[in-house]
Amino acid sequence: MLKSIAFANAATIVTVVFFIACALLSYVAPDLVAGIGNSWVHSLNLEAIKIKTQLSLGTLVYGLVTISVVTWVTSYAFVEFYNRLAKK
Repeated sequence: MLKSIAFANAATIVTVVFFIACALLSYVAPDLVAGIGNSWVHSLNLEAIKIKTQLSLGTLVYGLVTISVVTWVTSYAFVEFYNRLAKK
């Protein structure tokens, strides 16, 4: 049995670290980030929708908060379902 809160906290911490790393990387090497994104979505060209200016601090904080909440809730729910299914 996994502990739902501990798992959700750990998943959220990892997500926050990756979010901050990605934000910093997109600031110093935006073409690298766009290239990585292009390699992940095989049939799309992301150049046409690439932003031309840096995101504001407010937008980054909003993104960090929302991705943290979604990650925590999703991870918690995942473990709860996993634990219930593992009992059967």
